[in-house]
Amino acid sequence: KLYLFQKKMGCSNNKQNTPASDAIKIKPQNKTEQKKTLDAKIVLLGDQAVGKSSIAQRFCKNIFSNQHIATIGGAYLQQKVMLSNGESIKLHIWDTGGQERFRAMANLYYRDAAAAILTYDVTNSDSLESLKFWINELRTKCDQENLVLCLAGNKCDVSQDMRKVPLNKGKAFAQENNMIFYETSARDDIGIKELFNAVAKKIYEIKTLSPQE
Repeated sequence: KLYLFQKKMGCSNNKQNTPASDAIKIKPQNKTEQKKTLDAKIVLLGDQAVGKSSIAQRFCKNIFSNQHIATIGGAYLQQKVMLSNGESIKLHIWDTGGQERFRAMANLYYRDAAAAILTYDVTNSDSLESLKFWINELRTKCDQENLVLCLAGNKCDVSQDMRKVPLNKGKAFAQENNMIFYETSARDDIGIKELFNAVAKKIYEIKTLSPQE
């Protein structure tokens, strides 16, 4: 399920919830119509082993590996998303290393980003709390006005006895920080497409529908 708590940071809040299934649809196009593809940079942030790489790999390549390989610095992937109006957005996705020694390099990846997906592991409550660091980083070092923030609670396929972060806690965190919210499972392919589709739709609205100053 989609939980929309995101607003343009420092701007008015859009409280309307739009189901992800209605947000992104493939629409047949007339061959004579040439649609311009928008480009948008997205950065994934969060602790080591929360599943950032798995989320990106599942979305871009539809693959998943149980073997954890730590990301060194950052890894780049891309995927195109088609909107319901026939427009498309090419997402340039930067997956950042979660180890603390890479934090100093992170600004190289979130600089000029249109959106940031902050990821935590629902079996590790500390991984949610640590996202406060990244929220502060983004608020102090990025263009707050047009930055889309999204919260992803990964590994939601686990049993309830393994879960340490209840769904309502994730929702409350997202609401407090004006973020789009999804629980995801890269392993079982739950919520991944919906996550990126909602982000792409919001980016499109900001880039094309917001009043220009």
